Amino acid sequence: MSNSKQLARFLNYPIEHETQWQGGVIDFGELAGAALADSPVADAKMALWVACEAERVHGKPETNGDPFELLLNELLEFAEQEQFGYRPARICVTDEALAGRLREVLGHSGTHVTWDAEPEFWCEVKSSMTEHMLDAFTAPSLADSDCSEEQIRAFAVAAASFYRARPWRFFCDADLLKIETPKPPRCLKYATILGAARQEFGIGFYESSGTHWDMLAGRLDMDSLQIFSLTFNGINEAIPADVALWRELDLPLETGDAFPQFLFCARGDARPPRPKELQFATVLLAALAETTEKEIDSGQWSKQVSIQNKNKRCKILIPDLLDPPDRKEWIDRGLIPEPRGNERHFKLVQQVIAQNEGMELDELNQLLNTQFTGSMDDFDYPSKTPFDRADNLCYAAIDTYGRRRIQLARQALLEDPTHVESNVLLAESIHDSTEKIKLFTNAVKHGESQNANLLQTEVGKFWGISETRSLMRAKYGLAMALADDGQANEAIAQMLDILRLNTNDDMGVRYEVIPLLLSQNREQQAIEVLNRYPEESASWLYLKAQVEFRREGPNGRSARQAIADAFRFNPHVLEVFASSEPPMVPEHYALGSPEEAANVIFEQLNSWHETEGFIEWMVMRFGLWEREVSKRERDQKRKLRAKKAKRKNSRK
Repeated sequence: MSNSKQLARFLNYPIEHETQWQGGVIDFGELAGAALADSPVADAKMALWVACEAERVHGKPETNGDPFELLLNELLEFAEQEQFGYRPARICVTDEALAGRLREVLGHSGTHVTWDAEPEFWCEVKSSMTEHMLDAFTAPSLADSDCSEEQIRAFAVAAASFYRARPWRFFCDADLLKIETPKPPRCLKYATILGAARQEFGIGFYESSGTHWDMLAGRLDMDSLQIFSLTFNGINEAIPADVALWRELDLPLETGDAFPQFLFCARGDARPPRPKELQFATVLLAALAETTEKEIDSGQWSKQVSIQNKNKRCKILIPDLLDPPDRKEWIDRGLIPEPRGNERHFKLVQQVIAQNEGMELDELNQLLNTQFTGSMDDFDYPSKTPFDRADNLCYAAIDTYGRRRIQLARQALLEDPTHVESNVLLAESIHDSTEKIKLFTNAVKHGESQNANLLQTEVGKFWGISETRSLMRAKYGLAMALADDGQANEAIAQMLDILRLNTNDDMGVRYEVIPLLLSQNREQQAIEVLNRYPEESASWLYLKAQVEFRREGPNGRSARQAIADAFRFNPHVLEVFASSEPPMVPEHYALGSPEEAANVIFEQLNSWHETEGFIEWMVMRFGLWEREVSKRERDQKRKLRAKKAKRKNSRK
């Protein structure tokens, strides 16, 4: 039987209403058919779990064991590893007998267990896994390289240690590492740690720093790029020959989602690493696994690690910490300064205007031109008080990126712990959800205290006042952090307060709060927000249709009218949604365009899935709407032909 303590913890989680997980046991022989028939992988089974609303997937291969035990063990592991903080209201299992046994275990816990041989999301993931596996089957494997068994084992140990250490907690794309020792082979001199966005974990390697920045700025022809990539993949994306090799040699894995894959890619082709390249990566992985945040912030550090019973020294630098780039260099690299970096300057301008109230306009303009002519970088800002010094450090942090930003924000908080924007900057830059919420909460508390008078006199205008913008960003950051942490109602409270403080909603919070309100069955409040901001955009019209559908049901007059209005404004949404290719979300788009449709799907897809029957209803109504549009066009053409014929006959 599964770990009883794990099961008790699972049953102790609160139930998240309107959520469903889907699970089933599959075998790899069935998954990939003849392609894996001669591979040891064909004997493996896997319990595959999918959290539908959260869009998370979990699966771990096993070569033996009872299918139900495998299913239950991985369910409990899934809940703990992903740190959902809740259990689903519904669980759907693909096998009737397994569903019955799981129902017995969960008893009357409130999580309802059903079975369906082909649940939609689970089948989509399974199909995707099959596709990835067949592609991966022909990919180059370490088993086909010239690397020895001892080298591969050392690499596996170092990779597991690296993944366990989670160094991506401390880095982002702007942190470029330079490896001085051991001597890097070609294309391995520079590296970035992948994982800050929780999408892909590992290390990206580059021959030069320029390659990295040009790649980040989109200035490179990707087809001509030559790079090494070390990524960690789930069993569904791992190279089957590597999976077999790991099992054959009994190599360590930190989790079933952490198969290390190290490849050299050039001109659309790939090869496994050579022995020297694998050894270099092994030393670096081991060194990074033992690296502390304090060492990282020093800008350069050395680690001595034991690889195959030999001591190896690894020296790593972060050039941007040793010689920080200025604003111009960041711009040259393709990173545009944030608009909030200008706010301090505007604040001083506002202060001068307030201090000279009543001055003639020409005189005031002359005064402003005298005091504020030239580059903002050359302006001499006050530094007498702790707040002034914190402000200077904070705005220096805004104009930089990566670890340097974190360092400057922390220095600012040493000067003045109540500095709101510094708390916001630091919260934005870290990954731990608990610490992030704590920092944003501090920022909100200090911001409300420092703006107590304005909270009495200027409610509704807060985005237009430079002094209160930091508070607004703090509240927005707190709302998003709470939402990501599963604290939906707490996030909603912050968002509604932002709308109270800034009725124009310059921050676009209304688009975020309505799906959250719907997720908590607070339709009436969602309607109130919709009515407060009547507008013509696809995002708004599709949100309105969803709200009316939930309020009235599929046959409601307002719901039918709302979805028709949405179709008229942007008829591309369901076309893009039905496309086999996932939509690319553009930075800019025209109203009514397919690009706007992709943005609607990106923003609202989770909410659509949470509203039972809404997607199916949209598809049905779209078909009816298209037929109505076609009929109107035919009728108009007939009327036009009739008018022409009538005019022609009248001339005779």
